[in-house]
Amino acid sequence: MKESIVTLYGENNQEIDFYVDAEIELDEECYMVLRPVKEDLGLSPDEALVFRVDYIDGESNFELVEDDDLLNLITEEYNKQ
Repeated sequence: MKESIVTLYGENNQEIDFYVDAEIELDEECYMVLRPVKEDLGLSPDEALVFRVDYIDGESNFELVEDDDLLNLITEEYNKQ
C-alpha cells in the first residue's frame, strides 16, 4: 500500500513533506497524525506530529496540536486503530 504524503509549509515558506499515519475524528474535529518524510526536523523515526485540520472554503488548514490533554485523547484513539 502506498503511503499518502501531505506537504505543509514551515518557517520561511519551506516545503515539508509528511507521511499520513492516521486521520482521527474526535468530538467532531478532524486530526491527522503525520510523520516527516525526511529526518531533518529533529524527530526520531518513531515520533509524529498531530495537527487539527479545518476545511474552509475547500482549503485545508493545519494547526499543530500542543495541548497535552488533547494529545492524550488523540493518542488513545490512534492506539485503538
